[in-house]
Amino acid sequence: MKTMSNIVAALLLGLTSAASAQVPMVPAPQLSANAVELFKQIELQRTPAVRALLLKGLSADTTDVRGDHALMVAAREGYLDGVQVLLSAGARVNLRNKWGDSAIMVASLAGHETVVKTLRAKGADINQTGWTALHYAAIAGHASVLKYLLDQGANPLAAGANGVTALMMAARENKTEAIEVLLEYGADAKQKNEKGETAFDWAIREEHRSAIDVLKKAK
Repeated sequence: MKTMSNIVAALLLGLTSAASAQVPMVPAPQLSANAVELFKQIELQRTPAVRALLLKGLSADTTDVRGDHALMVAAREGYLDGVQVLLSAGARVNLRNKWGDSAIMVASLAGHETVVKTLRAKGADINQTGWTALHYAAIAGHASVLKYLLDQGANPLAAGANGVTALMMAARENKTEAIEVLLEYGADAKQKNEKGETAFDWAIREEHRSAIDVLKKAK
């Protein structure tokens, strides 16, 4: 079964993969036994074990075999205690993987609003160049996360690769509540990508009647 992250990755690759990072990227190393154990304990959400491994001197920015750093993995899983422990141990909140994803982006994709808020409170960037947390929340249709990000100052007109906006992504996936939130906060239904397409065009191409009806009112 494809996970949402697989689906998003496929979509983004089709649009041109995530923008080259403006923040440090850590290459995936050969994992030590302690690093392997760290990711196991994060998956199991065993906070005392995670803390103990960090106290042994393991970097809070340790990456797994895919190049995803520990904070991102904890954020993706909605593991709030783990996120907090890693941040306290010095994890860099805006660190990205090789695809350009950050912890707040994957938390937004998964709809983990409390984790998103925790990361934002620690300075997570929501308006970097390229794909943003807003794009990821939009494609998954997490309206409450979208509202929070927009209230925090996320740009509703931000364009990722090929000029793709969060509104276009929501339209492509027929996420009508997300479309309504984005429009309410100033997303432009007439904004075009580099191919001259609007969110309305995307909804038509995918034959998403609900999205078409919502966007038609905004035209």
